[in-house]
Amino acid sequence: MGCQGSVLTAILTALIGATLEKKLRKVMPNALDLIMTPFAVMLGTFLVVILGIGPVMHMVELKLVAIVEFLVTIPFGIGGFIIGATYPLLVITGLHHTYTMIETSLLANTGFNPVITLCAMYGFANVGTCLAFFFKAKKESVRQTSIGAMLSQLFGISEPVLFGIQLRFNLRPLLIMLLTSGTGAALLSIMNIQSNSYGLAVLPSYLMYIYEWRQLLWYFVISVLAVVMCFVLTCLFGIPKEVMEADENTSGTEIQPETQEEAHIQTETVPVNIGCQPGTVYAPVSGKVIPSEEVPDDTFAAGVLGRGVGIEPTEGMVVAPFDGVISFTTDTKHAVGISSADGIELLIHVGVDTVAMKGDGFQCFVTEGQKVCIGDKLISFDQEKIAAAKHIGRHDFCLTDSFPL
Repeated sequence: MGCQGSVLTAILTALIGATLEKKLRKVMPNALDLIMTPFAVMLGTFLVVILGIGPVMHMVELKLVAIVEFLVTIPFGIGGFIIGATYPLLVITGLHHTYTMIETSLLANTGFNPVITLCAMYGFANVGTCLAFFFKAKKESVRQTSIGAMLSQLFGISEPVLFGIQLRFNLRPLLIMLLTSGTGAALLSIMNIQSNSYGLAVLPSYLMYIYEWRQLLWYFVISVLAVVMCFVLTCLFGIPKEVMEADENTSGTEIQPETQEEAHIQTETVPVNIGCQPGTVYAPVSGKVIPSEEVPDDTFAAGVLGRGVGIEPTEGMVVAPFDGVISFTTDTKHAVGISSADGIELLIHVGVDTVAMKGDGFQCFVTEGQKVCIGDKLISFDQEKIAAAKHIGRHDFCLTDSFPL
């Protein structure tokens, strides 16, 4: 396998391609942009990677593999601790895929795979993190995130825990998890526990040790200790103050699909940090709700993008109107799309013709594909700059045609 199978090469390829595309978009004539920019980006990136960066990064990756293989052999659990404590950091960047070639080589030559055993404690530590947040947090949205993340982690999917909890709250939960993962891996290394397979994590991982009762017993005991250790340490030192405050049970502008027309006369305040009921859409910004027909934009007023409302904002902050996933953002930061698990698709557009401001006065806090909870910040906008640019600062709030009204 050459550089085409290198994770580092893939990461740098994306970085180079993105940088090149941004520069070409600025100079390429509009008539040629649609065809020539993608072609030039792909060709330029391909040549740079294949002739230069790719082979170099592949050599670097092979050196990293050699380091990991050396760490496995260090006695007294030292190498195990290093592997267990650093593996979660590799997961964040995607570099953990380089371990596949190490595990394959070990299985082919020895019939055993100690690497995945040392890395496995990371998953059990994550379970402890989720349990700690579920039992200690007062904020309902965080408790829901933690239980959902734990259920996915039990079957090997760790990203919801990493990005939804550990990297989100002041990094202390992450540091505790790294310590726990390293400690569990060190104990496994000392006990000479090793699997006879690869590819399984957390609950399914026990199947890799049923070939010998001693291996299975010690793996089970240490995995449980990892969960308990991370749970206790997170409860004591890793729970941030912001999740210890209960959600406010305040009322806000609520738009139910079957009562869309009544939304025009409801209250003007926007709720923050409240429980999200299925099928309910709350106003994403504080202000006066107006009928969509009164929005001074023909596209929105005619309902071309779907039925909705306008809001005359009293503050410059847009928040998530329900729990969901960001379906798109714009380079000009003036609009965002969000969809919910129960099929609601929403377009939030700040101002009229504000695309002409090219992002000046706007700040976007989310990215495409990001999961958000009701009340999370989406966009901030400078009402004075919008007014100075002679754009109307009304906030358009449209349900797409896929959402039945």
